[in-house]
Amino acid sequence: RSVSSSPYGRTHVWRRRAPKLPNPVVPQFPQRVTLADGSTFVHWTTSPRSSIRLTRDNTNNPIWNPWLEAGNAEDLEGAVTGRMGRFRRRFEDLGGVEMQSDWIE
Repeated sequence: RSVSSSPYGRTHVWRRRAPKLPNPVVPQFPQRVTLADGSTFVHWTTSPRSSIRLTRDNTNNPIWNPWLEAGNAEDLEGAVTGRMGRFRRRFEDLGGVEMQSDWIE
């Protein structure tokens, strides 16, 4: 009824609402990821593939590891990145004996 005979109006009359659908269930599958260095881990994803092998990841990508571009990784890492690289660039023009970092290690 659109008109209520109650003295309180329609405040006590329930309205019929369309039933609300539940949220959809997103399927989650376990997936084993094999990195380029051979290490593996399992994570849950919506992809149904059970395993995936990565050829490029943060262990062998030159963007993550700039010393992979050169032949000797230890020399380039110390000369280019980090505090030792900054120290060498700052004081390389002073000359003198070749800087030895053996005492630091």
